[in-house]
Amino acid sequence: MKKLFLLALLMFAVAALAACSSDDEPAERRTLVMGTNAAFFPFEFVADHGRGVIGQYAGIDVSLVARIAEELDIDIVIQDQEFIGLIAALQNREIDFIAAAMTIRPDRAEQVNFTVPYFNAGQYIVVRSDNDAINSIADMEGMIVGVQFATTGDIAMTDANNEGIIDLHSVAQYNQPVAAIMDLLSGSIDAVVIDAPVARGFIAQHPGELRAFADPNEFFGPEQFGMAFHLEDTELLAEFNEVLIRLIEEGYVMYLYEYYNREFAPVE
Repeated sequence: MKKLFLLALLMFAVAALAACSSDDEPAERRTLVMGTNAAFFPFEFVADHGRGVIGQYAGIDVSLVARIAEELDIDIVIQDQEFIGLIAALQNREIDFIAAAMTIRPDRAEQVNFTVPYFNAGQYIVVRSDNDAINSIADMEGMIVGVQFATTGDIAMTDANNEGIIDLHSVAQYNQPVAAIMDLLSGSIDAVVIDAPVARGFIAQHPGELRAFADPNEFFGPEQFGMAFHLEDTELLAEFNEVLIRLIEEGYVMYLYEYYNREFAPVE
């Protein structure tokens, strides 16, 4: 009987020691893959001279995600790809979420779950400074308008042209907005329609060469950015939203907007 008692006591001690060892083991740190299109200053871009926030990448979205990741104790890996493929990559589980200055749209909301809106944007028309003929959407009749493929600007201008709202010569679709701006500067196209904060970034990078403005008749309407998650990842979405809502209330997003437009402005 005494032997059985000692054996039971020994087994209990071993089990307790194993439990303690298991409890002492640190939980495996999560790593999430952020999908983006790093050609959209000031939201996501490749930084030079070691100024990257996550790897070589910087920008409002990158810094915002880095702050959220720090508070949630997770690691972030960035996958840079074409904007048009981001939602498919998320649905196929190739990435864990999207942070790419993505406009919250009803059609997209059927495919992904968006966070709360974190930035009020809108579309701007960008033209060369010496072009005083274009001051609204209506002024672009018969002209070539550049857009980034699959963005809000692309959808708006393509639909307007197809539906006869405006009779454009053509809508030139680009994978990267920089290419559209270069063609605009060279005179290959007449105008570019792009997100307002990105347009302002190009104005800063090309002082005296470009001007940008909103359509005076409010053709594009309001626009807000959100991060996107897989429809099944509601818990992860809730985690991000909890931190994101607080950072918005604290003014952190606007701080980042001002910071990037100030600190990453081109040197004269």
